[in-house]
Amino acid sequence: MSWSRSTALGFTAALYVLAGRWAFTRLAPAGTGPDPFQELRLWIVMGGLLLASLGMAHAAHRGPAPGETRLDAGLVAALVAFFGYVCASAAWAPESRFVSWKLYEVVLSAVMTLGCGLAALRQPADRVLEGFWLIVVTATGLLALVGLRQFLGGGGGARLAVMGGGPNVFARLMGMFALGALYFWRRGGPTWFWIPAAATGVLLAILTGSRGGALAIIAGVLTFLALGRIPLRRLLLLSVLATVATMAVISFTPLGKALTHSMEERFLKLTLKYNDGEAGEGGVYLSGREVLYARAYALGMDVPVVGAGLAGFTALGLGVYPHNLFLEVFCEGGALGLMYLGAVFLAYARAAFRGRRGLDAATVGAVVLVLVGSQSSGDLYDARSLFLLMMLSSCTTAAREAPERFEPESCVHAEGAT
Repeated sequence: MSWSRSTALGFTAALYVLAGRWAFTRLAPAGTGPDPFQELRLWIVMGGLLLASLGMAHAAHRGPAPGETRLDAGLVAALVAFFGYVCASAAWAPESRFVSWKLYEVVLSAVMTLGCGLAALRQPADRVLEGFWLIVVTATGLLALVGLRQFLGGGGGARLAVMGGGPNVFARLMGMFALGALYFWRRGGPTWFWIPAAATGVLLAILTGSRGGALAIIAGVLTFLALGRIPLRRLLLLSVLATVATMAVISFTPLGKALTHSMEERFLKLTLKYNDGEAGEGGVYLSGREVLYARAYALGMDVPVVGAGLAGFTALGLGVYPHNLFLEVFCEGGALGLMYLGAVFLAYARAAFRGRRGLDAATVGAVVLVLVGSQSSGDLYDARSLFLLMMLSSCTTAAREAPERFEPESCVHAEGAT
């Protein structure tokens, strides 16, 4: 029973992270309006609620055993306060017709995040994480294959994206694929398979041309390496294999030219040499986001304490959303909103520091990946996986009582032989 619950929770949490706003109406003729009951995310959250009820039932009958997940009270309280305040900000929103849909999304995020923590109660931490990352790697691996086929079929001239999502979304998914590959590698998986798989995720993210996505992946992988307590010789082997895999792709596959073009156009010319549409001296090209950032900041400064209210940025005609998590919270929730959001990060940092010897490096890396990515892409709901990953990380960290050491399979066999 414990195995099935752990697997179901990992499956549900991974689907929630990956599903986004996908709805069955996309399969219907064009012109079909939004319908919450046609959205996959609603049914995923309902499944999470069912698992949460099971978790609470088990928690009511016995205490936690060693190795089982536990809630961090500080993080739970901070999340409840943050989501509660965001929902309350609907009371002073400037335009009610924009509020209901965003309030619905905030409630979904809150219910799934807190429900995930409750569903994880009294379950083996390693099984929960393994179930989560197994589904993530499987799903994102399939998306990677779809993306490659679509990219090569189109001649390699467009930015990489799949299933109607944007390049930034696909870059973030490939970051999750890379971290998932590193997760299984660190747990004794074959190096020859998982390291090239992780490198492939990074290369596909580069093909999207998403500079924010590339920066997020770098931050996530560096976090993994910093927290993974991986011996230096293993790091060197990782670097060599990743380099060989990259050079092989560039030299012997049709992706080589596309990768070179993406690096030159998106990462060098636009980022370092953009000036009025021409390569040369000038500032960084931000795809128009600097205008949205300025509008969000100005709106926040107009109502600095409580902000303009939920969906205020959209209601006032300033844009769809600011493309920055902190600016969105500031302009719609004011300094109080930022204070509650900051409390969430402080609570998570405290939980991570307290259980630092048992942190799962890949999950913390995914937290950093989404956090960095949310500063240049997406809105509050697009950052939903940030809160769920913090909950998942804190729950599983609390279950570990001893540090998890990285022991390559060869070393284990050598010790057994002696």
